Amino acid sequence: MRVGMNRRLALLAAAGLLATACFGKFALGVTQTIEPTPILPGASVKQELNVEADGLLGTAVKQALTDAATKGQAQSQSGTQWQIRDTSDGSAVHLRMFRSVNLTEAQTAVAQSSTGGFDIGTMNVRADDWLVARHYAVRIVVTPSAPSTPAGTPTGTDATSQQLAKAILAGITYDYYIGLPGIVTATNGVPGDQSRLVWHLDLTSGSERVLTAESIYPDVPRLVALVVLVLVLIVGAVFLRSRGRRPITVEPPIFTGPPQP
Repeated sequence: MRVGMNRRLALLAAAGLLATACFGKFALGVTQTIEPTPILPGASVKQELNVEADGLLGTAVKQALTDAATKGQAQSQSGTQWQIRDTSDGSAVHLRMFRSVNLTEAQTAVAQSSTGGFDIGTMNVRADDWLVARHYAVRIVVTPSAPSTPAGTPTGTDATSQQLAKAILAGITYDYYIGLPGIVTATNGVPGDQSRLVWHLDLTSGSERVLTAESIYPDVPRLVALVVLVLVLIVGAVFLRSRGRRPITVEPPIFTGPPQP
């Protein structure tokens, strides 16, 4: 019995290695970065999707993203269109989708058809303006999903096929990044590079994740502008007051004397 179990585990491990070799590696990174509008109220959100892949998975994803971009342009989809940068080299796929939107549009659910089948989550942002500081609270609900299934992916329901499918998903990494301005005061993520927060999502779970983060942004440009405005008002008030207190001197009449005969 134990020999049979060990043989089965060895076969599954070999199947996993074979799946990775055939379908390739796949890395997906989604980034949402909030950028406050200088001095004025409001903010924008930079949304970015990076894909690095090879093998059949890379080919399938590249085709899906290209089809999504072509379809979006042909149908003139509403909202800000995604820009695509393709720096692929041979079988190594390097794709970058990006756009910049306002807070209202950033909180509108992004159709998976426009991102090649990826769920980048639904964002909710609460922005509080405290004059010299701003408070941001972000909540994102995302259900990690696998990329488009390439031809040859096992679809059976038996244990071996399911294990092989999981082995393929194990070769996929999905990292979610959030960039917040100022000082992060609360989050369920972990610090990442470039002052971002990161969540490592599991594609095999199939369940949604809730990502939360809060920050306080000291609005230095607005504070400097307020200080300059106050100084100008003070200098203007002092100048006007000094002019108002200046004594008025009355010159005596000039005596010319009687006219000469």
